[in-house]
Amino acid sequence: MDTLIGALHAHAAHVVNRFYEELGRLPKSRRILEMLSGVELAHLKARQIENLLALADLRLTAHDQAEMAQRIGRIHAIVGLDKEELVRSRGILQELLYAAVGRAVSAQQLSLYARRLTSDLAWQLKAYQRVQDSQQEALLRITRLVWEAGSYTNFIDQVIATLAAHDEVAACAIGRPDEAGIFHFEAGTGGKTGSMLNVLTAHDQEISVRADHPQGQGAIGRAWRSGKPERVVNYQTDPLVAAWRGLAAREGVRSAVAIPLAAPGQPPLAVLSLYSAFPGGFVGPDQVAFVDLLQTLLGCAATRIPAHDGMSAAVPVSVRQHRAALVRTGALEMHYQPLIDLATGKTVKVEALARLRDGERLLVPDEFLSALASDDLLALFTRGIDEALADRTRWCAEGHQLEVSINLPPAALNDIRYFEATRTALAAHACPPAKLTLEVLENESFSLSHGRRAILAKFRGLGVLLAQDDLGAGHSGLARLRELPFDWIKFDREMVKVSGRDALDTLRVIYQLTRLGHSLGRLVLAEGIDTLDLLHALAILGVDGAQGYCIAKPMEGARLLEWLDRTPPFLALANAERDPWDESLLARLARFLIWEERMLMIAAVPEAAQEVLHALTRDAGEGDSVPIAQSLSGLDGILPAGQQRDALRREVVGALLTEGPNSEAWRNALRGLIEAIAATA
Repeated sequence: MDTLIGALHAHAAHVVNRFYEELGRLPKSRRILEMLSGVELAHLKARQIENLLALADLRLTAHDQAEMAQRIGRIHAIVGLDKEELVRSRGILQELLYAAVGRAVSAQQLSLYARRLTSDLAWQLKAYQRVQDSQQEALLRITRLVWEAGSYTNFIDQVIATLAAHDEVAACAIGRPDEAGIFHFEAGTGGKTGSMLNVLTAHDQEISVRADHPQGQGAIGRAWRSGKPERVVNYQTDPLVAAWRGLAAREGVRSAVAIPLAAPGQPPLAVLSLYSAFPGGFVGPDQVAFVDLLQTLLGCAATRIPAHDGMSAAVPVSVRQHRAALVRTGALEMHYQPLIDLATGKTVKVEALARLRDGERLLVPDEFLSALASDDLLALFTRGIDEALADRTRWCAEGHQLEVSINLPPAALNDIRYFEATRTALAAHACPPAKLTLEVLENESFSLSHGRRAILAKFRGLGVLLAQDDLGAGHSGLARLRELPFDWIKFDREMVKVSGRDALDTLRVIYQLTRLGHSLGRLVLAEGIDTLDLLHALAILGVDGAQGYCIAKPMEGARLLEWLDRTPPFLALANAERDPWDESLLARLARFLIWEERMLMIAAVPEAAQEVLHALTRDAGEGDSVPIAQSLSGLDGILPAGQQRDALRREVVGALLTEGPNSEAWRNALRGLIEAIAATA
């Protein structure tokens, strides 16, 4: 083969130059070549010459040839050169080679070289299949992530991890702009240094999504505004990204595509950037199809995630890293909010709430939870439950036998490690399991899948209590209340927010949900209670427990002991001996709802309804049965005495029993009754 190698050395440069001239006449190949700078084209020709010489070397093993060919084939696939064009271009190259060296070498040498060229083409085509398989695998994984998406933070971390493993992606990053339109990267990986994200965030050229900003014309800014994938075909030739040209060269990225995560007809939620190690990495037909499918899937996630996760402001990756470090470096502080039993007025339980000490600042969950990845959340839970049960042990030693509740993230129902952490903490602190309540947040990600049911069953088997947190804030709460093994249900604070004309309707919903919870064997707790008037009303309606600022704000464990020692039990609010005229409007409305419920039961029995209507024509006396007497006197404690009370009683009872609860007469009577109650409260 020495003769062949000598001939190639003499003619390879000429052959390669002619080869690229011919490629320039092929539309698809010309598109790829036009992406290159002069320096890049010269480099490509030099590598082509090296490849031709390597194929003529007798020392080249079949294994080495396969690796070399698949490496080159992978590049061809990534830059979008389709298979048909590759085969056609290989035919052109062979014709040029035969014309240049065919007369200078033997037929045997030429035959061997031809076989190697054919084998090289076959291996390159196999590389194409590997790239296509990698695309399909990435899309399948993203599909699973979309339909299992929990929090935004965990979702973007998993998307980045999936795409970083894809053959065509040299680096990837995702983020959102702030209110000023400045873009912040929140997750990412890759690049020559392996930390391209850190390089991007430290780069002094900020990225904007505003069209009037000097750095607003890059792919990210354009994608945010257009809602469509936007590309950088080549960082070295695109004038719109000149500010990032040096960074791209240092990190080994040559092209990029920015993909907005947007629900149909909605502004983007975030922008995902994929970076390629080659010019034109995302413009070939297969790559365009891949990017379009990827955007469609991410659009589904953009529809689902905000619906149940809520969306905080963008959290730069540096902040995420700092928050994660705080969780693991002793910055966690558990604060506790008392929960009182409304039947006894005593503090029976505390909710453990996480705080992070960041210098002089004490961060609350709204400030740090959105910055934490799945492993960070597990570390937070593990350290939090350990600290909370250790504090409980100290309180017990001081004579305060308190129960503790702590939030269990929805992710815990997919991750057995939370169960193990709970079991370990209970054993370490010798805490009876029934003294611990795990509050499970109700949201869309909390589906009734078999796996999640199995983990809930493990917690039940451990003996801990389970509470459905924030009932009414999520999705299909009543179905889960019926089907899942909760011991407590906890009203979302928005459900118990009472104001103005909506007060009666709000109390009515609380009352009916409380009765429903009790009928299913659940205890009912209300959080976010800000006034003693509302606390009293909830006690009248049968709510079992409450917590809120009118009782106490969250506090450190040491301060909780002081609070317990100096705070007497709250009155047993529902049955307290008091003058009814001293009761608040909310308390009177609550008592009215109890009376209304009794009247509706009477209305369902025609004979009883007629007896009550008959009794209305005379004063209630000894001849009336106890239920009838109670039904007629039930308004006495919430209305002024005298003729007005008697007239209102006749109007309200008569409208309800003769016209029914859905009648206009009842609505008018009810309106007058509420006005009378409000006037005397």
